[in-house]
Amino acid sequence: MSTAQELLSDVIARFRPEAARGVQAVFELDLSGDGGGKWHIKVGAEKCELAAGPAQDPNVSITMSVEDWRKLIARDLDVEQAFYDGRVRVTGDLYLAMQLGAMFGF
Repeated sequence: MSTAQELLSDVIARFRPEAARGVQAVFELDLSGDGGGKWHIKVGAEKCELAAGPAQDPNVSITMSVEDWRKLIARDLDVEQAFYDGRVRVTGDLYLAMQLGAMFGF
């Protein structure tokens, strides 16, 4: 089983700069369960950076389990249904949250 850090490092490797054109944002991820933790991804100038720990002032905060994150990036999770079921919580800019898949290929 992969840890949150391994899963996030894989996502960072898939970064699509062209999909992030014009985006300046900080995404905070709070992943619960075995291997979980808090992480944040800074996106700007068509680059991204992953860091451990909570973000100081995130544009978007996403809370979910490590297992659901694994399913999301594998495209095995209907994120809308998971959101309505309460398995995924999003605070902040929902429009930016919806751009994550395009920016990171999931």
